[in-house]
Amino acid sequence: MQNKTIAKLGISRRNVLKGAAAISGLSAIGGTFPMPALAQSNPINVMTLSQGIFGQPFVDLASEFTKQTGIAVNMITMGYSEAIQKQAAAFAAQSDAYDVVQVDSVFIKGFAKAGHIQPLDDLIPAAELADYFGDIPATFKDMYSDGGKTFGLATIGNCQRFIYNEAYLKDAGKSAPETWDDLLSAAQKVVSPSKNRYGFVAGTERLVKAFSVWLPIFWANGGKIFDDQMKPVFGDQTGLDALNMLLELVKTMPTGGAAYTEADETKAMAAGLGTLDPVAWIPDAITTADATVQSQLKSAVSPKGKARQAPVMGGLGLTVSKYAKDASAAAKYCAWFNSRDVQAKSIVPHGGQPCRNSAWEANASAKPWFPAVAASLKVAMVRPQIPEWGQVDNAVGAQLSRAFSGEAGPKDALDASVKAVDGIMRDAGYY
Repeated sequence: MQNKTIAKLGISRRNVLKGAAAISGLSAIGGTFPMPALAQSNPINVMTLSQGIFGQPFVDLASEFTKQTGIAVNMITMGYSEAIQKQAAAFAAQSDAYDVVQVDSVFIKGFAKAGHIQPLDDLIPAAELADYFGDIPATFKDMYSDGGKTFGLATIGNCQRFIYNEAYLKDAGKSAPETWDDLLSAAQKVVSPSKNRYGFVAGTERLVKAFSVWLPIFWANGGKIFDDQMKPVFGDQTGLDALNMLLELVKTMPTGGAAYTEADETKAMAAGLGTLDPVAWIPDAITTADATVQSQLKSAVSPKGKARQAPVMGGLGLTVSKYAKDASAAAKYCAWFNSRDVQAKSIVPHGGQPCRNSAWEANASAKPWFPAVAASLKVAMVRPQIPEWGQVDNAVGAQLSRAFSGEAGPKDALDASVKAVDGIMRDAGYY
């Protein structure tokens, strides 16, 4: 869900967390639960998204969870934007309206520091947590932890992946690019206006995707967003080189590419307009394409730079509200959906993507893009989990969009980005 941003709500991540803080200052290994003698008289209230990979499994499997545990569930589902606002308001009011809250990973540390979500270490048996942590990409543990304590479980795994049109590349005498330099060369080579065929495709819209389109190139070449004092340092030569490469890639996009939304991005690949989308968050380009294009679309891990492969990590995890009426039952819910058995057998058939490595292996053939996503999760990098990230994302995205459209040169755009982020971080009291 990282492809969506608080900018579209007109609020910042910092304000979400500040507002929420203002008032307040696995299943058993193998996936089986002992059945209580009597089912609970009061259900736990669970807030999740309503559909898609981040919502459908929870909606579909609520009754199965109750059947296995005796814990009744009241599902409260909604879209992403509404969920962000509702959970922030509930936390601010110290409301017990929700026992389990599905939280965007970018908010985890902020909500944990504000005291709105409970550590799970004393609510879930140590052996279950140890088994879970031994079976997930290492990055997930840090994403959902703070101060050595566990504040959430990843549950659904998602990050950027690379989708490309293999037939178009072959027609241009190219193979699937393994490096960003190769990708630029392939994007330039494949362009053929007479065939209505173009190269690079991405959601470059400034308030939704711009920063996360630039980041995997920057990170892949060893770039750092902040130094040890949290001062922005991404305007260095590595940042400039990454932006120059991205600007060259944008030149190979279909008409209007510099302002593409994510919907435009997926439609371009599905319709056979584009050839290379190395920053795709969702598989919609594959699932919505006609039979001919669908057979041509393949998936891989995003390209390598001088230092690494660096797709951007996303995801929403399950947490237990500090104000939960039944924290123990809420923790059982979180553990059950992250257990080996449920992850391997139930998440994928109900529209989700697992977080456990073993579950990805068990479901490797379920979807043609699954092996690429599983491999991508192991190398994906996490955006800074700070309350101010939404403001940072917006500020940099606005400047990058000026560079995409030719309103500003790449160095001027980066310098303006760094200046804006420096102001945000100073105002927030980092230095």
